[in-house]
Amino acid sequence: MKRGFSLLLALGIALSPLLFVQGSVGAPPDPQSAPAPKRLRLPVVSKNARGLSIVLGSTNISNGLWMDTGGDVDTQAVNLSGVTARKTGNGVALPSPDGNTIPDSFLQLRASDAVIFNGTPTTRVRILVEYYDNGTDTWVIQYDGVSGGPFGNGQFLSTAVVQKTNSHQWRTASFLICDAYFGNRDNGADFRLDDRGDGAEIFRSVVVGLEPSGAATINVDSWGANPWDTAPDSDAIQAAIDSTCPGDTVTFTSGVGSPGYQGYQIDKTIFLVATSAKSNLTFRSTNTSNHALLKATASLKGFVVQLQARSRILNPGDIDNITISHLDIDGNRAARVCFGPDDVSNGIGDNWGSWLPECSSPGDPWCLPGSLAMNGGMDWSDQNYAAHPGAWSTGLLVDNVRISNTECGTALGMGAAASTIRNTTIDIAGDHVHRTACALTDNDEPRGGWSDGMTLTGPNHRITGNTIINASDVGIVFFGGRNTIISSNTIQSTAGNYGAFAGIAIHPWIFGDVSGVQVISNTVTSVSSTTCGGIHAGINLGTHMWGAGCVGSAHPRAVGNPNSCTVEPAPPAGTLCPEGGQCQEWAHVAAGQTLTLRGNHVAGAHINYLIEGLDLVGTLVQSNNTSGAPRLSDWEAAANGCLEGGSALTWGALDKVAHHPSLPGWTDKRIHCE
Repeated sequence: MKRGFSLLLALGIALSPLLFVQGSVGAPPDPQSAPAPKRLRLPVVSKNARGLSIVLGSTNISNGLWMDTGGDVDTQAVNLSGVTARKTGNGVALPSPDGNTIPDSFLQLRASDAVIFNGTPTTRVRILVEYYDNGTDTWVIQYDGVSGGPFGNGQFLSTAVVQKTNSHQWRTASFLICDAYFGNRDNGADFRLDDRGDGAEIFRSVVVGLEPSGAATINVDSWGANPWDTAPDSDAIQAAIDSTCPGDTVTFTSGVGSPGYQGYQIDKTIFLVATSAKSNLTFRSTNTSNHALLKATASLKGFVVQLQARSRILNPGDIDNITISHLDIDGNRAARVCFGPDDVSNGIGDNWGSWLPECSSPGDPWCLPGSLAMNGGMDWSDQNYAAHPGAWSTGLLVDNVRISNTECGTALGMGAAASTIRNTTIDIAGDHVHRTACALTDNDEPRGGWSDGMTLTGPNHRITGNTIINASDVGIVFFGGRNTIISSNTIQSTAGNYGAFAGIAIHPWIFGDVSGVQVISNTVTSVSSTTCGGIHAGINLGTHMWGAGCVGSAHPRAVGNPNSCTVEPAPPAGTLCPEGGQCQEWAHVAAGQTLTLRGNHVAGAHINYLIEGLDLVGTLVQSNNTSGAPRLSDWEAAANGCLEGGSALTWGALDKVAHHPSLPGWTDKRIHCE
């Protein structure tokens, strides 16, 4: 028999880590005639768990949880169709027992010190807040945590933001707090509900449940996911992930190749960090010698897996040391679409988008139907991540993951510092067929659904031992950062109408300084059709392959010629581009620094090695770079040519080409009208 939620609140029973959203359905009623909340019985975390609760109204019912008054935390009692609750001030001074006229924005709560105090007996608590979903404004919990936050000592830490949807229903938001200190340091209290000044909030009840401390291993099947059937698994997987604390491991049941194994059906993007910034998490299969499979459904909008939910995480730089390993991710290119009939990535007839309010600008690459995006916090104005650890995500690791059938965007993106991708395989990403007479390899949309194999940004990464097969944009593209090493990777374009603009490309559109970068011991080969595919440039250093490196809105640490774009520009010697302005960008190597190109082998590209747009104040170190025969590709610019002196400059298959700057022993030819 179901028991009422209010009874559980009154008893203070600790609750399991689920996000409950309950309410009536149909047209939204008038707020003053809101339906009574429909409540469910909620399970207990453990036999030994303890809980605190408060039911809010004209007279609060407290069980170890008390509401404060005075200052900026006064609230107002309201009644919605017989349901009593309390309303925040939204910056307006509400009537107060002490008569103060301070503007109010918070509902502030104190937990019993006899139950939890100074992080004892646990730092792991679950807070459930029952609220009325009127308006489309936001609210958040600020709590007394162990460390960090705006003052560095744990006071006033923030949870994920709750975005209301104006459903005019009673809903319950769930927050797992992993670092609860609750030492009465937030103005004498332990946490407060902040209306953020963008709309008043109406709160009905709050429950605090204490959960066992210590690292846990959580299998997603225990939350309702099932890789042996074809039902969608995203909600169950996300609930399991949202129950994690630092140090936890989330496992997916292995079984690729086993009879009856379907893999996990991903109908909503899985966010590895979805509720608040977390670190030291591992995501892997149960058997590292036999991967688990996560497969996009035809309805999935956006990436299969994202590191973080950017609409919820206020401090992404605090996401560190996240490992994803020994998994298969299938982007379902056969069923998903990059561009709909309008030829725009906007969610109309295509798979651009997200189930969260992450996507508002059509074409935003964050929302493309890619496969795995490990994009964390980055300081766009400074590469010195060691000096600004709160701005940068570090220690991300992708290890032994197999990514197949990416629709477009990127198979694997990483934006962070000091992170690693190793022993990972990418097999087919996007479609690259230029010529109209050639059959597409993915024929469910117009031409142009390109995808990188790996898209990287930031300093000090290690990209090693990976295999990329048939990426359609660039096998490994690097948008800049110092001291990154790209080593011992294999990039292939196989027989058929497969092709790519480049195998490996150092294209620092974001961080122009690539001092200390090493491209060593990689192998790039192309045996694809010379008329309907093929790799254009095997290894490309510098930005000028792409329209001479000219951009209309530069990043703040890009290097180039400000407010200029010419056919033969002078090297900028490290000059920064104007932020948001026009600039002709270069890859910059600072004085006394090096860029290393060593021990690579390229065969069958249209141009095996291409250097164009390299601002060498420092030194290019090159040695033992070998070649097989170059081959033609479907590179339209090569066939049609760049205008020079009134005539078209075309080119055939070439081994080593260097321009901007010219290099001894390399063919000097301008290649930048792509």
